[in-house]
Amino acid sequence: MTGKPFRDVNGPLPGERDFDPHEGDLDALVAWENFGGLTLKEAYQRFQENPFVYQEDFMWMGGKAFAYYFPVLERYLLVTPVWGADEEAEWCQVYGLGAAIQFQFSDDCLPEVRELVPRVFPLVAQVKESIEAYVDSGHPYYSDPEMQQHVIREWNELETHLQQFQNK
Repeated sequence: MTGKPFRDVNGPLPGERDFDPHEGDLDALVAWENFGGLTLKEAYQRFQENPFVYQEDFMWMGGKAFAYYFPVLERYLLVTPVWGADEEAEWCQVYGLGAAIQFQFSDDCLPEVRELVPRVFPLVAQVKESIEAYVDSGHPYYSDPEMQQHVIREWNELETHLQQFQNK
């Protein structure tokens, strides 16, 4: 999947104003510094360098930039295992992503963002199924119930929040 081209995205690359529509939001400007001017392929490569840090950029970038770069998150969620271990420590590779995505879906979100709802629901289902499978596996490094519950709650909240957009 990682080698396949991204879904077609219409329009030019988002500009600085698309990342920072209210002009002067420091978090949005950091997102611009990290992802501005990157193609989807380049943005995906950048995101993979440190997903835990870069997921916040998706929270703070403006709606037009988020809608454009959403395929980066989509691909990451489709191909990356939910749980991993590094130096014998358990960590969740989707920790924070549900909240970052949810942040973009405000009551007054842009139509471009709202159109993503049908693509987010399958991601939520996949993450929740993966979490359940890993927890049920009994593997020794899937042992932090607090982290598991936090991640499950985050993705449940995203799913509940998005239900308001289904019939609009």
